[in-house]
Amino acid sequence: MSRNGSGVYTLPAGNPVVSQTIISSTWANNTMNDLASAMTDSVAADGQTPMTGPLNMNSNKITNLATGTNSNDGINYAQFNTPTFGGAVVCSSTLTVTGATVLSSDTTIGGNLAVNGTGQIKLPNGTTAQRSATPALGSVRYNTTLQAFEGYTTYNGQTISSITNVTTTATLTTAANHNLTSGTFVTVSGAVPAAYNGTFSITVVDATSFTYTMLTTPAGSASTVGSYKVGVWGQLGGGATGNGGDQVFVENSQVVTASYEIPVGRNASTVSPITINGGVVVTVPSGSRWVVL
Repeated sequence: MSRNGSGVYTLPAGNPVVSQTIISSTWANNTMNDLASAMTDSVAADGQTPMTGPLNMNSNKITNLATGTNSNDGINYAQFNTPTFGGAVVCSSTLTVTGATVLSSDTTIGGNLAVNGTGQIKLPNGTTAQRSATPALGSVRYNTTLQAFEGYTTYNGQTISSITNVTTTATLTTAANHNLTSGTFVTVSGAVPAAYNGTFSITVVDATSFTYTMLTTPAGSASTVGSYKVGVWGQLGGGATGNGGDQVFVENSQVVTASYEIPVGRNASTVSPITINGGVVVTVPSGSRWVVL
């Protein structure tokens, strides 16, 4: 019989025995086997008994829980109250942070992030050379070399003529000058075999070709070349900040390295000298103006 659904143990029929009862193997063995079964289903205090079903605490606490250290350990209240995350954290809904939270690894949030406070968010900061080796689209940081906030975006590259390989080294050839420099990140997509696709740091060979290293060796040259996008870091904000915090100076580069179309309904201004690289086109839509000073 052992325990019922509520965990109450009841002795089997014939028990308890009364004085002067003759021991019989029929009822004695049945009782002992039932007790043995009940004890087997009990939880040993030394922790050697694995659970065979959900542990119903019936609204009671688990107290004196040690600090969890392994991936399958439970965590105690102190760990949860001031958490330190050593691995990836995935949030599929709104995450509201009201206290100090330390994240020591990549954190992915699938919903909205609400920071309720009157302080500030500290962005990553570092030199130009310390930019991420594999930046993600939409990344934002503070560049201490340029003393400016910057964001990572992409633009369409030139038409691809061919992609060939020697083991894992791919050579991509463009129909016009690509105007890229070594160390630039490109994202190749739509190529067949698929080994040619991905985000890579390139090494420029000449004006119309560059190489990159793939993870695996494809079975021959690309039968479909696909296309590529070029990753760039661009300055955020309305102007350069002086020592007093005043934004007086608007700075621009001196070379146009990629084709650009001014959005409809907007104007643009640039301070010369300005050079437009070969194969690069700046499109000014009807009703808009580009003023070069």
